[in-house]
Amino acid sequence: MQENLDYMLQYSNWHKETSSSKSYDIEQWNLLINTHKLLPEDKNAKILEAGCGMGRFLLKLKELGYYNQKGVDINSDFIQISQKENLNVEKEDIIRFLEKTDETFDVIYCFDLVEHLPKEKQPYFFKLINTHLNNNGFAVIRVPNALSPTANFFRYEDFTHVTSYTPITLDFLCKNAGFNYITTRPEVKESLKLRRLKAQYAEIYREQFGLDNLILTPNLLTIAFKDKDVYENYLNQAPHIENKYNYKIEYLNLKQLVSYYLIKFCTKISIGPIKNYFKSKLPWKYAIVVKETDNI
Repeated sequence: MQENLDYMLQYSNWHKETSSSKSYDIEQWNLLINTHKLLPEDKNAKILEAGCGMGRFLLKLKELGYYNQKGVDINSDFIQISQKENLNVEKEDIIRFLEKTDETFDVIYCFDLVEHLPKEKQPYFFKLINTHLNNNGFAVIRVPNALSPTANFFRYEDFTHVTSYTPITLDFLCKNAGFNYITTRPEVKESLKLRRLKAQYAEIYREQFGLDNLILTPNLLTIAFKDKDVYENYLNQAPHIENKYNYKIEYLNLKQLVSYYLIKFCTKISIGPIKNYFKSKLPWKYAIVVKETDNI
């Protein structure tokens, strides 16, 4: 991101210097932390947030008892706001900061930053993260997802974005940086309505590119590890998130539509035999829709 741009003009579309915006941001960070188990077990762990913004994530960490933390951001406005919260922050380009420091960290958080860096510097930045990460530590990286149906919006709604990513490109960047143990996860568990809407996109990816187990959330979250045991321990403990996009979106005729809703009605009042009768009248291709809907 260019240092001479007034980035607050963009950032204020999403985050404001108000108490309500601050409370909302902190609650969203809390949700992300719990969804992905993103905290080190040791409260004294040394933490760096690269691109700390207004410091809301650091405030959440502080609230949870993590005080050995540091934030770095290139934007003067963000640093001033963070300093008002008595946070340990420094105004600096993150690459220059990592180049000049000898510090190492147990966790490096990097949310919504990489997509702002010049593309030719991104592999080097990942290597710097690896260099400054302790052997038992991990790095958390959030970036826009190029596979998402809303990818173009997230790619272009911010003028300073230079690219978006897929799990394959994140794997490429991490492994070239020396991270052999990585996992890329959907950012959130999506609603049934969203999964239905995205089902057609998933079908296109399967048919044209042979892709399955797709992640279609607007952002991707990658957690990278240096140590295999720490990586496997994370996989065993982290909450499982899977968004299935197996719904067939097709037009139903009136008979099929009535059968579908009679199945739903009978399920609600637990009339099994009647439900099974109407289900037998419904074409098999809609059975998945009925089954998955009934389990929600």
